[in-house]
Amino acid sequence: MFECTQCGKSYQKRTHLSRHQETHAYLSFNCQFCQKAFSKSEVARRHSQSCARKHNQPLPAASKPGRKRQSCDGCFLAKAACDRKQPCSRCQSMRRGCTFASQGESVTVLASTTTTRSSSLYFPGNEEPFAFLRYFTDPSVQMDRLAIGKTAEFSVQRNLEMLYSHLEHALMPVNFPAVPFMGEGLSGGLFDEAESFSPNLLKQLNEVLNELVQVSKSMASKEKPLDMLDLTSLFTAPSLFIFISVFFHSLHWHLPVVHFPTFDPGNISNILLLAICLTGASYTTLPHGTRIPPSLLDVAEELIFRELASLSTISLKDPTQSLPIVQVIQSALIIEMLQFGQDRKDTRRRIRIFRHPCLVSVMRSFGFFQLRRRMAVRVCDDHTWREMVAEEVCIRLACWVFLADGFLTVCFKNHPSLSSFEMNCDFSWPTALWEADSAASFNNIVAADTALSPSHSFPDALGQLLSNSISDSIQLSVEHLLMLIYAINILAFQARAGLLAYLPLKSISNAAQNWKKIWDGTASSLGTERSLLLGYPQHAEELWRLVSATLDMATRDEGRICYLDGGATDDLDDLHGFIQYCASR
Repeated sequence: MFECTQCGKSYQKRTHLSRHQETHAYLSFNCQFCQKAFSKSEVARRHSQSCARKHNQPLPAASKPGRKRQSCDGCFLAKAACDRKQPCSRCQSMRRGCTFASQGESVTVLASTTTTRSSSLYFPGNEEPFAFLRYFTDPSVQMDRLAIGKTAEFSVQRNLEMLYSHLEHALMPVNFPAVPFMGEGLSGGLFDEAESFSPNLLKQLNEVLNELVQVSKSMASKEKPLDMLDLTSLFTAPSLFIFISVFFHSLHWHLPVVHFPTFDPGNISNILLLAICLTGASYTTLPHGTRIPPSLLDVAEELIFRELASLSTISLKDPTQSLPIVQVIQSALIIEMLQFGQDRKDTRRRIRIFRHPCLVSVMRSFGFFQLRRRMAVRVCDDHTWREMVAEEVCIRLACWVFLADGFLTVCFKNHPSLSSFEMNCDFSWPTALWEADSAASFNNIVAADTALSPSHSFPDALGQLLSNSISDSIQLSVEHLLMLIYAINILAFQARAGLLAYLPLKSISNAAQNWKKIWDGTASSLGTERSLLLGYPQHAEELWRLVSATLDMATRDEGRICYLDGGATDDLDDLHGFIQYCASR
């Protein structure tokens, strides 16, 4: 690692450090609100716009006075061509909101989709008892079974200013003169000189694309090996803006293991960059209606899990101190989730039998599932906040791998690779702390509500649910309750299979009822904000209904119900049939 002597930030490559150090050299442009200094006038101006909104002040003057901007906010921030329609074609292709809020009156136009909302289809806020599970198991659904794209339609429109700033630096060659990053639209600027000036991030992407081609040639597959020309035409510099943005508007809400506020695309590993870009590409409408070929996802999966398997030879006492290892695990979890969204049985089987157990095994060897916080959540400086974030990322990886394990058990009757009682780590931060965009914002949240700090670990909370001795002081967020209901589902599955002789079904049923009481209290405290929940925490109550039904029917003889059999499967027919049966009762 190469460390900056001025601010202490570390980078994996010397060229990345050199590029970063340039930002310390000429900080001649200041924000008029907070006086933070920048090396580029455009970055300073965009930061000032963000500051103005935070302080309820008028927006700073445009860089070219008298010229009224015509593009929408998304195209403006990405410096992309905008056709000025409402919604514009670019936002429509990304299936996101198209806003013109910066030009006066706030106008938001949701991009149209090919799916019409109805009570029979899943969308966030649907009150049907099994809305998500019915959608996920519906045989007629062939794309986006995990409803990641649908969730993105309702997701919070992030302030992507810092992300774009990082991308500008990452795509700027180290020795390139200080000129505007891009001209109007997607032409002009640096990309006309791609052969003469090759940005570092594009070099990094080129490296991983070459690796993909080599891996595809080494795989025993009937598919034609990947072609470098096809890959480079897909992963261009402008597309990086779109793919990375789409990732944080889509899969991130279901799998929040990459910290958006500190995410720097110029300082990540090749395979994490690949996993994020593939996710964005999978949930973006590409030119001419093309889609990411399944073979590309399969090759990326193979590449990432080869890298993961190589970690088994490494001895590591503290995973929070090894960013490269953490990024490999992040990549593996992202590609695993992305592949599960595909409607292919062979892919599910490969993930279920080989990939996921490999991921659990590697994380177990590094002690992820035993992680406890060394630093309590508190008001702190920027350096300490970043250390706490690094620790939180590792805890979240443990938590969401456990959720993925529970997902396989619930949906495919897969025997757990990770026992509920093996999970001995702390709970993750609630979303408010995780999404805080700076140390200052983090401190404001902590100071305003100390209850946001997780007061119990996962085993403590699960033990209380099972023993009927729930503490009055227990503080659980919806994310914590999601983990616990998956744990209860796993225990119910193991008990039905005769693997938990010491834990009767009655105790598990009581734990489920205790969970529901806490959930109702938490949900009522959210009030109208409950509808804003995104990702899998929103579906936690469906899992409670599911486990309650399985426990009820396991104690009664109602004939053979396939879902209650112990045999693992790679299709969703058993679960879909069981949900239909429950809904008809």
